[in-house]
Amino acid sequence: MAAPSRSSPNLTAEAVVAAAAAVLERDGHGGLTMRAVAAELGVQAPALYWYFKDKQALELALYDHLLADLRFEPRGADWREDLRGMAQGLRAHLVSRRDIGKLPPPGFFFAPNAIGLMEMALGVLLDAGFPPRDAYYVLITAVDYVSTWARGEAELHLRPVERPGLDEAAKRSLIDGAYPNFARVAQAFLQPGGVDEQFAFGLDALIAGFERLIPATGRG
Repeated sequence: MAAPSRSSPNLTAEAVVAAAAAVLERDGHGGLTMRAVAAELGVQAPALYWYFKDKQALELALYDHLLADLRFEPRGADWREDLRGMAQGLRAHLVSRRDIGKLPPPGFFFAPNAIGLMEMALGVLLDAGFPPRDAYYVLITAVDYVSTWARGEAELHLRPVERPGLDEAAKRSLIDGAYPNFARVAQAFLQPGGVDEQFAFGLDALIAGFERLIPATGRG
């Protein structure tokens, strides 16, 4: 695409991001295009390239914009509870905003709001006694878990599906003992815990594993 000759005098980077947020909420990530954002602003798409070199740059700015009102409040008494609270807060934030989890690029990136949140979370982990490299790995592992979970949870909210049960043949196979291990936990499959319980189980398992990485002298 050829570079535009000049930008619109009434356009700003903030206005472009705000328009992108409106398009994302209305049309989802699949509808978030430079053309759609430009139409939201009443300008031609080339005008946007004065402010963002490509769509990925706009998506990163939009992701950071949507994190602006996310707050962590570590108490400092127990790093496990602080990490659990931050994870729950991030999950709620991601689920409440349509397709936000599809915006960030893979890997590490710098953006003001995201870096501020990471700074606070890393402080919790470093104070808990994690070595610096481990603190970073703990953080990205926890964020990946929450982000992946939130994407799936958000999709279920948009397109709820009925959980399938066992058909008659499967029920008979349980009765006749063909699958004894499955039969022992069949009730859990037929009446699974709620989504909150499942998320908490995975998070607790991660935290228990993380704790083992702290040098013995730093565990509390």
